[in-house]
Amino acid sequence: MTIRMPFDGPFRVASPFGYRTDPITGAEHSWHGGVDLVSEDRNVRAACGGVVLRSRWAPDLGDGDRTWEWGNYVSVAGDDGFVIYYCHLATRTVEAGQRVGAGQVLGIEGTTGRSTGIHLHFEVRDYNAQQTDPCAYLGIPNEAGFVWTPEPEREPWEEQAQDWSREAVDWCVRRGILQGRGGDDYALGEPVTREELCVMLWRAREVL
Repeated sequence: MTIRMPFDGPFRVASPFGYRTDPITGAEHSWHGGVDLVSEDRNVRAACGGVVLRSRWAPDLGDGDRTWEWGNYVSVAGDDGFVIYYCHLATRTVEAGQRVGAGQVLGIEGTTGRSTGIHLHFEVRDYNAQQTDPCAYLGIPNEAGFVWTPEPEREPWEEQAQDWSREAVDWCVRRGILQGRGGDDYALGEPVTREELCVMLWRAREVL
């Protein structure tokens, strides 16, 4: 089961899961069943694979049903049995009954429904339809102000190289022994010609 962040870019926890002061009425100890995330990325992505249950704008029917507060929203029944809600969307890009994969764009972050600004209300419900901490689901702290930043992409050789070999390459680069082709540094595992090896040995002689 693949769990991934609902944004590719950095995002901030604007309002955590649990009891809080209502941002509109100011009422204290108000229940918040999801977590509010804010990102400049704006593309809201599926946290896991599953089937879209609903993709709609929830109207206020005046019957006490608070679903309208979500505004434009998408709910996905995940392959792990959890149901995830993506709410306050500006637009939706999937339809009910559609199969989606982890990372697929579901819509654009917005401020529809009961909202004070552009954000994503991300809500997770378990097998018993009970609201559960979505931050625990994503593996991030449930605290306002926390900023998640994606790790920079690594070259394949960086994933395979051990620390000592990376340190050795860094040492050579700092001393000008490795300069690489076109101004780029050599990558571990990249083949070099005999001429290049001779140049590196010559540079090492100068340094040592």
